[in-house]
Amino acid sequence: MIQPAEVIGAAFDVMSGPWEWGRSDCLASACAGFRQLTGVDLFAEMRGTYSSRAGSARIIRQRGGLVPMCEARAREFGLRSGGEETGDIGIVAFPGMSWTVLALCVRPGLWVARTRTGAAVHRATMVRCWRA
Repeated sequence: MIQPAEVIGAAFDVMSGPWEWGRSDCLASACAGFRQLTGVDLFAEMRGTYSSRAGSARIIRQRGGLVPMCEARAREFGLRSGGEETGDIGIVAFPGMSWTVLALCVRPGLWVARTRTGAAVHRATMVRCWRA
């Protein structure tokens, strides 16, 4: 069973350093943290395939949007969906933000995601999440 400290440790390991589209953005970083926790790399086929915000938007749009893209990847890797559990990867909405991001569940209601300046732990509303 994954513990909250392991999620925080993995997130801060992979979400530090400079923001780089396609390598260290919110999508790539959450997937790298999930890989560190579970061995599952949901982002393998996309890593390095874009290098800008527009490129990220294009990749997501080509795959039907963030939720459908992540659901398809989760199915491909045999992940299970459900309620929030420590160690889950999921799409969340943070208070005051008009967009959703991919993040890691520290514990139900508390998620860690990549920001422009590094990892941030906040209360968030889960949209969808998956576990290995």
